[in-house]
Amino acid sequence: MGHEVELANVTKRFGGFTALRNISLRVPASSLTVVLGPSGAGKTTLLRIIAGLERPDEGRVLIDGVDVTDKPPWVRGAVMVFQRPALFPHMTAAENIAFGLEAMGVGRDEAVARVREVADLLRIRHLLSKLPDELSGGEAQRVALARALVLEPRILLLDEPLSNLDLSLREELRAEIRRIQRELKMTMLYVTHDQDEALELADYLAIIYGGELVEWGDTVSVYESPSSVRAARVLGHNILSPDSARKIGISADAAIAVPPHRVVLVDGDKCLVTRVARRRNYGIVEVMCSDTQLRAAVGYDVMDSVEVGDRVGVEVRGYSVLKRP
Repeated sequence: MGHEVELANVTKRFGGFTALRNISLRVPASSLTVVLGPSGAGKTTLLRIIAGLERPDEGRVLIDGVDVTDKPPWVRGAVMVFQRPALFPHMTAAENIAFGLEAMGVGRDEAVARVREVADLLRIRHLLSKLPDELSGGEAQRVALARALVLEPRILLLDEPLSNLDLSLREELRAEIRRIQRELKMTMLYVTHDQDEALELADYLAIIYGGELVEWGDTVSVYESPSSVRAARVLGHNILSPDSARKIGISADAAIAVPPHRVVLVDGDKCLVTRVARRRNYGIVEVMCSDTQLRAAVGYDVMDSVEVGDRVGVEVRGYSVLKRP
């Protein structure tokens, strides 16, 4: 079963730079929580503090309610998987996976059994005798994941582990990580700057911006109804001032966030199509309504029916009021 992680008023500075500022976050046990934010937001620092690789300047780290702020990494049971696999080149996949067990003093027979068990979980038994230079990028990252899981961690921390892989491998390994998390009921924190990856994986979503936690909650609620401007920006939503909102028929006393899939193209001529872009599974249509620009996520059937210069109508079928910067 998973274990609860809590950060209480955590601040981390590097010289005169504040990487994290007063972060308070409780990660539920047995959940997959994604930490989303732009590069330099402080996401990796947050994971390193949980792992015990960095110490906060202020605040506390708790696991299952126990303060581990001053405890070394090997006491916490929190293991990190990094962006690059960093396998030992002279060791086979099996030896790489078993390396941490040997350091912990696990006997040979038990180590062999645990390596085989985790290899079966990740479907890499056929790779165990291979050296790292004989592995593809995806295979090497599976071995790195196995090396972490074989330690039976209380918490698994994944720092953009798929960002160096091509698209098909990323999608394949995302599905594997989600499957493993559900199967083991393990608490996982997963760092990414990719909104699609975050939405596919997360039970809970934490958005970090400029070293601050700007949004936290279950994934659907955070995506559909962010309450801060910075979170809406990270999620790629349309952000409209009260004046701009009124021009498209929405009465609001504060800025609003409109997810692109909540902008619907309809018959009409009040808006001008200014851009049409094809994505893998959907299209983006940008329209200008008076002086208000909106971005709509649409199906291919809709995208293929419009072109730049067309006049269309627009309906907004869902938005949230932004209460914080």
